[in-house]
Amino acid sequence: MIPLPRLSGAVLVFACSVSLVVAQPAATRTATFAGGPLAGIDGVFDDLTELAPDRPPAVVVLCLKHPDTLRAALAAPPGPGRTNIDYFTKVARLAHEVSGLRALVLHYAQLPDEHVFANTCARALVITAMDRALGESYNARIRTTIRETNLPMLGFCGGCQILSGAFGGAISKMRPLHEGEADPNPKYTPGIFKEWGFMPVRVTQRDSFFEGLGDQIVVREMHAWEITRLPECFEVLASTDACRVQVIRHRTRPIYGTQFHPEHSTDEYPDGKRLICNFFVTVGIATPAAP
Repeated sequence: MIPLPRLSGAVLVFACSVSLVVAQPAATRTATFAGGPLAGIDGVFDDLTELAPDRPPAVVVLCLKHPDTLRAALAAPPGPGRTNIDYFTKVARLAHEVSGLRALVLHYAQLPDEHVFANTCARALVITAMDRALGESYNARIRTTIRETNLPMLGFCGGCQILSGAFGGAISKMRPLHEGEADPNPKYTPGIFKEWGFMPVRVTQRDSFFEGLGDQIVVREMHAWEITRLPECFEVLASTDACRVQVIRHRTRPIYGTQFHPEHSTDEYPDGKRLICNFFVTVGIATPAAP
């Protein structure tokens, strides 16, 4: 096993400190698409030219949302209907804030091949949730890209499941609801048990990912699917009674995934943001702030 970087007794406060030049994320994304699966989705994603090796270092936020979901959000007036667009701005700002790097936003349908991130300015990938698949050819490409990319990676929810699937893992819906059992979100996979809302998650194996946190964290859950077969190259770091695979870590590569959504933290429940900060410290992009 190749050990990943570890923190040695430092207490991580809420923010990381960074030693790289800070570049603000773009207010407007530049990519336009005249055809293909992303046709008409303009100003949401960055152009691939932003990955050029002479550009400032960047964290890539990789979107797995279906294009139809994004088109519907673009057509909606400002407000709840645009959540799926506003989400990527939020994640990019968070990635920039805790890493100190530019935050680029790309869609997985933009990736020309599995070597897209080789010899580029990309320093890490943050992989978001997937609502439904674009098609098996695109799924196969993202799985191969994950296997062939040597960058640090952090996946949220469906992004965590994709990381597992890239190495042979499997997912399935959670159990059916018991008779009379309340459904916290009946519009999403009705009749299926789901973890929903801010919930406690039990740390089962200590790791620098949990630096500064206790053996129980409180994070935002929003899922009705779970990893049911974890590849041997991954280990489980955190669980709940209902879902054993809550945090995963690759045994030899700087790859982490969370079944929950750490990007959705609040002042009352800050543990998710702290985990993201810890990720960038663990993989050597950020450094822990002074105690």
